[in-house]
Order: sequence, then C-alpha cells, then structure tokens
Amino acid sequence: MRRVCLSLIPFFVFAPDFAAAQSQNTDIRPQANRMMDDDLRANFSGQTHAGAYNFTPKGEPTKFYEERHDKDGSVTYSEGDGNETGIWRVIKNKLCYLYDSNHMAGGCFRVYRVENCYYFYSDNLIEYEDELDRDYWTARSTLKGESPKCEAALS
Repeated sequence: MRRVCLSLIPFFVFAPDFAAAQSQNTDIRPQANRMMDDDLRANFSGQTHAGAYNFTPKGEPTKFYEERHDKDGSVTYSEGDGNETGIWRVIKNKLCYLYDSNHMAGGCFRVYRVENCYYFYSDNLIEYEDELDRDYWTARSTLKGESPKCEAALS
C-alpha cells in the first residue's frame, strides 16, 4: 500500500466528534461531490475547519487539527499546542497550502464533500479512476463546531 508523507499534509487539532467506522481505505468518492474552484473558495474562505487524520483500520482517528482560512489568504494551522501560519490558495480545482515553517511544507489536495464532511486527497498521489490498494484520503474535516453527518451517508 502506498502511503503519503504526513509531514507534507496540513492538519489541525481540536478533537471533533468523528464516528469510528470510516478508515482511510474507504473510497468515499462514489457518494461524494468533487469540489471545484468556486465551491472550494465558498467553503473555506473565512472558515475554520476541524478535522482528523491517521485513521486506524477500524476508522479511529489518531491525530486532530484545526485550520483557520482567513479571507485574505492567510491560514493558521493548530495541532496540539502548536500553531503554524502560512497561506492557502485554490489552484486548478485544488486546495493548496504553503506554511512559513520548515516543519510543514504544505501541499495541494483534491477535496470531496459528503454531507458536511470534507475529504482531502493529496495531489502528491496521481489520481486514478480506481484507487484500490492504497489509502484513499489523507484527512477529513467539518466546519468547526459541526458534528459530521458523513458516516450515515456512507453506511
């Protein structure tokens, strides 16, 4: 199974209320809407997303994050007690991050939405029609304060 280097992936803190049934080897794309340029801007600009990554095979997240996307294009990423600043942009239907710190290089993501959940597929992996035998998505988020409704939509 091919893995993504997590040091290149932006993620945040604040443990959202994620149900424990959906692992990263669950292909959500058949039930999802791929978000394009205008949708990405509308759903991220001025918004704070809380999410998780490093899901176990049983679907339990092990890392949590929070990321504030300011309207001026600046971003603040929080995980644990640490904060990183940088910029976010929408480029060719992808959500892209570049951080000021050497600890987080950033990257671009194809974003899919199911209900109120946002799934991030790293642009470091080539997009295939059928992405079997590898992790599908690298992180999942909701708007801060929302409970995810995606689990029921995929069961």
